[in-house]
Amino acid sequence: MDKDPAVGLESRLREMFEGLAGAPREVLPSKYWEDLNRKNLAQLEGDGYSGFKRTLARNYFTWLVSPFDAQIKFLRGRLGVGTVWGSALRSLFGGSHPPLSWAQSLSYSFLTRLLWEHALREAPGLLETLEEPAEGNPPRLFRKGRLISQDLANSALEYRSILAPELDRGQVKTILELGPGYGRTAFVFLTLMPSVRYLLADIPPALGVSERYLTTLFPGRRTFRFRPFRAYDEVRDEFEKAEIAFLLPHQLELLPEKSADLFINISSLHEMRMDQIRYYFRLIPRVVRKYCYLKQWKESKIPLEDLVIREGDYPVPAEWRRIFWRVCPVQDYFFEALLELPSAPADRL
Repeated sequence: MDKDPAVGLESRLREMFEGLAGAPREVLPSKYWEDLNRKNLAQLEGDGYSGFKRTLARNYFTWLVSPFDAQIKFLRGRLGVGTVWGSALRSLFGGSHPPLSWAQSLSYSFLTRLLWEHALREAPGLLETLEEPAEGNPPRLFRKGRLISQDLANSALEYRSILAPELDRGQVKTILELGPGYGRTAFVFLTLMPSVRYLLADIPPALGVSERYLTTLFPGRRTFRFRPFRAYDEVRDEFEKAEIAFLLPHQLELLPEKSADLFINISSLHEMRMDQIRYYFRLIPRVVRKYCYLKQWKESKIPLEDLVIREGDYPVPAEWRRIFWRVCPVQDYFFEALLELPSAPADRL
């Protein structure tokens, strides 16, 4: 699987799958994710880690869409004709990005260039300080000499949404993201808020890829790499010193109460069964102190489960204050919500 045996991604994934095997049913992959993981593993075995942004990332939040897709229509309606045509021409003559076909490369490039221009306007100042990391071999698209990507543009827009004016940034010292994929959102927060602690909880192979990706990009950060443990005291000292930590989802149960200040889930709760969704909504107020950000399909039909999850099905407690709950810009088949959890007695002193 791993082209460089010295790095040992294959053995790390084996350890993670072994750790997941004994987890409660609520955190085990749904049938849909079992099927998708077989595809993810096959891509890693065939193409390796080095080019995952052209293969594996397409199973997370990288889009290949037609010119008539809702995202394209949204962006065309908000950008000038010159910007749209300029993006189209640069995409048309920009070549292909193997293993993407020419048509797939054109689709990726056109949406990426439009999305980047939109994000520059909606999140001013953010993308001027960010550049898509070359790690993972993303398609080579440049704007003014800087490597750009869909993932980085979307993450900048999400960062702006999460850090809304109503959110007290001073209250956010530790972030917990469930289902971070390869770590695209974590990269933005760790770059723009270097003092923040970031906890990532996911199933393999995503956890293994994000662990390798982020430890490569931030080699100087103290890291708690995934390992099995049965009690928090076994890892307390190292975990509490870590600036980045990697966990399987069921290990969140072992953390102390209020271990994080902000919970993030982007585009994965809607791919779970309702018993799994209810499990995480019971977990969030135990391990999270202050805020919760969600970005999910408004209606999701879960393959292989014969289930439909709708926006109103999420069991958000009535006492969680809605800072906002709205249709997501660009991907208008999503909703996004920023919620404030009730303060614990200590917070009210």
